[in-house]
Amino acid sequence: MKAILFMPNYIGDVLMVTPAIRILKKYVSSLETHVVIKQALLELIDSNPYVNNVIVKISRWQTLKDIVRIKSDYAILFRTTFFNSLVSKLSFVKYSVGTNEEFSSIFLTETIKKDFFRPYRSECAILVEKFLNHIGIEAKILPDELKKIDFFGWDTQEIKSSVEQKLTKFGIDTTKKLVVVSPFSTRKTKMLTIEQYVELVNLLNKKYKKDIEIIFVGDKNSIPFVNQIMYKLANNNICKSLCGELNLKELGYLLSISSYLISVDSGPAYISQAVSTKTIIIFTSTLPEKYGPYNENVKIVYNPVLCSPCYKNECKIKNYKCIKQVDLNEIVDSVLL
Repeated sequence: MKAILFMPNYIGDVLMVTPAIRILKKYVSSLETHVVIKQALLELIDSNPYVNNVIVKISRWQTLKDIVRIKSDYAILFRTTFFNSLVSKLSFVKYSVGTNEEFSSIFLTETIKKDFFRPYRSECAILVEKFLNHIGIEAKILPDELKKIDFFGWDTQEIKSSVEQKLTKFGIDTTKKLVVVSPFSTRKTKMLTIEQYVELVNLLNKKYKKDIEIIFVGDKNSIPFVNQIMYKLANNNICKSLCGELNLKELGYLLSISSYLISVDSGPAYISQAVSTKTIIIFTSTLPEKYGPYNENVKIVYNPVLCSPCYKNECKIKNYKCIKQVDLNEIVDSVLL
């Protein structure tokens, strides 16, 4: 048996799918899983023992050809789009399942209702349950089974050596407690202001003084934002930046040797959960419940306002109240070293 698994397009979402894939293979160990994913996210699953093959999305036409060539029996759409639904139909699978959106019901064998408030991990679990039921296996996946996120390959000697070299290069003292901060997001409504991050760094430094190393992380797009934070710090030697320096597996290793990650609702917060690091996630315009269940290492900081959650890129009423009322002292008080 072969199954095509269509993956989402963001780091955190991909990692939140991994419990469902693990459970799928637990019930049907002989199932060949063929994962369809963006090149930029390949690191998240290329070492996953529950994934048999990876189809990297290059172009729509190439993706279609690669999927048809597999001659799959089934398709599970962990990201339901018109294109993914159409490809499922054109690949002549016996059974396909996804959420009822973007006209997917025209092409899919079965769909489930799209529920804005349902946790994404639960949605993935329901899709797996539907598939298992189709092949004659009754299964009820419990919330506790979804807490563990799978991320493999970050603890190899090659990755460790690479990260250690970069820590030395940037003068990061690993004899101190490492507190990593991931401040950036593709959505402005998910980020604190530059001034808030400056205050956060100063509060952490005041509390722990020379006992910690504060490290900013992020992709290349985060560099200008983080540079502004460091420029506004009275003493920019109290923190370091590794923005644009680490791939996803290297970030996983760095987080594994760190005491805490403080992050907005973005990919690093889910990598941190996968490597069992204490994680403080700041939610503003998104709903924490949608991205759980969380393990015991996760602390949620969320003070919703009347318009929360909006899931918008920009604040429609222009006051960004959900960001401005984030309690920085709550964050600092949650860092216990």
